[in-house]
Amino acid sequence: MLDQLTIERIQSAAQITDVVSDFVTLRKRGVNYVGLCPFHEDKTPSFYVSPAKNICKCFACGEGGAPVHFIMKHEQLTYYEALKFLAKKYGIEVKEIELTDEQKQAQGDRESMFILNGFAQKIFSSNLFEHLEGKTIGLSYFKERGFREDTIKKFQLGYSLEERDAFTKQALNSGYKKEYLEKTGLSIIREDGYTIDRFRGRVIFPVHSLAGKVVAFGGRTLKKDDKTAKYVNSPESEIYHKGNELYGIYLARQAIVRHDRCFLVEGYTDVISMHQAGIENVVASSGTALTQGQIRLIHRFTSNVTVLYDGDAAGIKAAVRGIDLLLEAGLNIKVVLLPEGEDPDSFARKQNASSFIDYIKKNETDFVRFKTGLLIEDAGNDPIKKARLINEIVDTIAIIPEEIIRSVYIKECSSLLDTDERILVRAISKKRKEVAGQKIKPGQQSNDPLAENKEDIENQVRGRNRPDEFSTSTVSPSGYPFDSFEKAILHFVIRYGEQILYSTEATEDQESVSVRVAEYIIRDLEQDELKLENPTYRRILEEASERCKQEDFIAERYFLNHSDPEINRIAADLVSDKYPLSKIHSKLKKVEEEVDRLVELVPYEVLNYKDAVLKKRMDDLNYQIKSAQEQNDTEKSTKLISELSLLWQESKKLLAKHLGERIILKF
Repeated sequence: MLDQLTIERIQSAAQITDVVSDFVTLRKRGVNYVGLCPFHEDKTPSFYVSPAKNICKCFACGEGGAPVHFIMKHEQLTYYEALKFLAKKYGIEVKEIELTDEQKQAQGDRESMFILNGFAQKIFSSNLFEHLEGKTIGLSYFKERGFREDTIKKFQLGYSLEERDAFTKQALNSGYKKEYLEKTGLSIIREDGYTIDRFRGRVIFPVHSLAGKVVAFGGRTLKKDDKTAKYVNSPESEIYHKGNELYGIYLARQAIVRHDRCFLVEGYTDVISMHQAGIENVVASSGTALTQGQIRLIHRFTSNVTVLYDGDAAGIKAAVRGIDLLLEAGLNIKVVLLPEGEDPDSFARKQNASSFIDYIKKNETDFVRFKTGLLIEDAGNDPIKKARLINEIVDTIAIIPEEIIRSVYIKECSSLLDTDERILVRAISKKRKEVAGQKIKPGQQSNDPLAENKEDIENQVRGRNRPDEFSTSTVSPSGYPFDSFEKAILHFVIRYGEQILYSTEATEDQESVSVRVAEYIIRDLEQDELKLENPTYRRILEEASERCKQEDFIAERYFLNHSDPEINRIAADLVSDKYPLSKIHSKLKKVEEEVDRLVELVPYEVLNYKDAVLKKRMDDLNYQIKSAQEQNDTEKSTKLISELSLLWQESKKLLAKHLGERIILKF
């Protein structure tokens, strides 16, 4: 963990033009710089860099931010890793917060293991190219697989000599400790002191972390011996947790972001061959079932995953079970079945990037449809197997978090399975309740199971939201119904939070009081007992309100350099001018900027937000009134109409304020 003083030094030193120009060719355009965006396929320059604001912004894909955010996105690093990256660039000494003795020991062990793994990788690679045994056996094997020398070096492939403890002796002679050789699993040391190299006589595949450090190795034997395991892998350790790593992720991360898609394969050579064919956005689960940790790693870079399967039916059925976890995480899953007898490795060696992608586009199918078709084929005409098939499909659809997507699959699977949609809806609803721990109470079901919750079923199958949820017209992609209104308010908080909006006149009893932008917004919302829905936006507003009276506080600078990377990102997105320059006094040829109109624009945006909240409440009441009238509940209906009447009065007041603001704006 870095101390705050070091963070501030790094943020002050990092200049956006200097940082971005390391990765993007920039040309001066007015007071700014422009270049091709590194985050999407940009043919015309849309990536702008503002030295004055110390931020960058792509006006095509929307990516951008302060220097630390740019490095996080471009290099796929965490916030603190990006800070260290910049510290190294600017020669700033990184000071870590004082650790306990135990923490220091653990950190020392980890660093020692990383250093040893790095040493091992260099030795294995050196064996491959410089040692006679390595060239004769290891390099020959890789070339027989069709791997070019540049590809071999790119993936840092290697070879471990056949001699029992050749590597161990070399490491010990170089000063590395036996305890770390054992902890990393590079050496197997018995109680009687007998030592043997774990990977002896094998070609080596280093496994890299997201930051590019070697965390483990995979070794493949070239002997045809039934008693010898074909593959041997590093054991779990302080630096290697198999369930949190994906082979190839370090080399694939930028390509995954650029293409917004990740290809998922099974083995090392699948990844390497696809890279050599020109397809770099590919990772491997290394022959194991997917884990939550691996899925989170993919989800950091994209929501779109295409799984490549070879023609082995048994292998496909086993792999399909693990893909449900991807659906549960909310990812969009496609499946491609390669030609019979081909796997990603062999198929990629016969293709170039263009022909491979063309094949994928023509043959990819949605995972749920693929799984349904696979199970239908397996079930045949057996009614028992078909019942199991339906239950398995129900389990798959039930874990999808997005309701509208579930409803689309329900409709399609109903047709594929020749099953009533309502039966699927009820089964999925029950399954989701069970998963959530909400068991259905006895006696809750209707005598006619197909008539139960008829309205719910119809709404779900047609993709409509429930009446007590926000309508799709008001829900933003972020999940907060008033997100666009809250962003409009936050724009002024970040740009001008510390600036004085207005001052009251002094009287005999009271001095003049200056009200700043952030103060005004939070007080005005509190008067109507309102708070911003998005917790991060709310935090920004509260921090600005608390700090805005400090002499050295400048909201824009504070939030652009905030220690929370999410706040940093939001700030960078919102500091761009929302309102174009307005020619107000046309006769005098005076151009009035946004900062000169705060007294009009800030209250106007707060009113817009209140208006949206009020309309939502009125819509809810209208629905409840309709429902009460249908149930002939006169008392409830009368009460709700009274509440609606009060809201109408509030709406009129807001409308009057809106009109007043618009009159001012048209001055």
